[in-house]
Amino acid sequence: MLNLIDCSTIGSTITAGGDCLAARVTLTQAADSFGAAPLDASEIARALALAGCRDCAVEAVTVTGSTNEDLVARARVRQPSGPLVRAASFQTGGRGRRQRRWRAAPNHALLFSAAIPVGVCPDSLPAITLACGVALADCLATHGVAVQLKWPNDVRSNGCKLAGILTELVTDRNAAHTVVIGVGINLHLDDAARSAIEQPAIALDQLLGGVALQSREQWIGHLGGAIVAAAARFMQDGFAPFYARFNQLLESRGKVVDVSQDEVAAEPAISGRLIEVDRLGRLVIEAEGQRHRVSVGDVSVRP
Repeated sequence: MLNLIDCSTIGSTITAGGDCLAARVTLTQAADSFGAAPLDASEIARALALAGCRDCAVEAVTVTGSTNEDLVARARVRQPSGPLVRAASFQTGGRGRRQRRWRAAPNHALLFSAAIPVGVCPDSLPAITLACGVALADCLATHGVAVQLKWPNDVRSNGCKLAGILTELVTDRNAAHTVVIGVGINLHLDDAARSAIEQPAIALDQLLGGVALQSREQWIGHLGGAIVAAAARFMQDGFAPFYARFNQLLESRGKVVDVSQDEVAAEPAISGRLIEVDRLGRLVIEAEGQRHRVSVGDVSVRP
């Protein structure tokens, strides 16, 4: 039995109507203890359908531990029958890579995860995080937000973190695979959140003003649709369609950087010029006339 951390939820299944809508919706209505209206799953589904994702199940809750953990727990039991997007107004245990905590006040971030059933895992599967970064960047660009991508999973604007991506591969008891892709995007940052975050951060309302706060459902639908579409293309074609675009958006390209590698494997840090990401999504660093390819690590720019 799954132990999901939904507070005061009542689940029902509905279908979003409309000429161009065929998105399947699981509407989870939740008592909102934070003062803002609960997320409306049917509105998210409508935005997903307009973004081209018409067969995607949608769930919306007010609070949960982590949308990624919710979907990972289910996928370990059984692979979903199709794409599923789960969104929350607040996460009590949101996290990023290396278990770093995601910090955001209730209703102050766009928080969602997508579970994508996988047939055959491509060799370049770790690079799906980079492909999703490209998808988010291009979707944000259509809304007037220019960003860069920090390898491997950060979306940044004006040198500050705007969003992060967490991708996990899950195998169920029948050996069927699911990729769970979690996204957190700063919508608004109060003083408490800024002081708790360990790096410069920026929010959509700083970049777009009050228009950024008008509809969380529209944002989640548009961005979620981009993620689902990118994952589908990646499963078919691998990283190749995203390779050039990621390098166009790659932050600090051509600059001297320090890359801390896998601490568990005791890999040494590398310092050198950031050349590109290769066709498998690995970071290419040139140091002392040699090129090194890094699969796991964190990048920091030399002052």
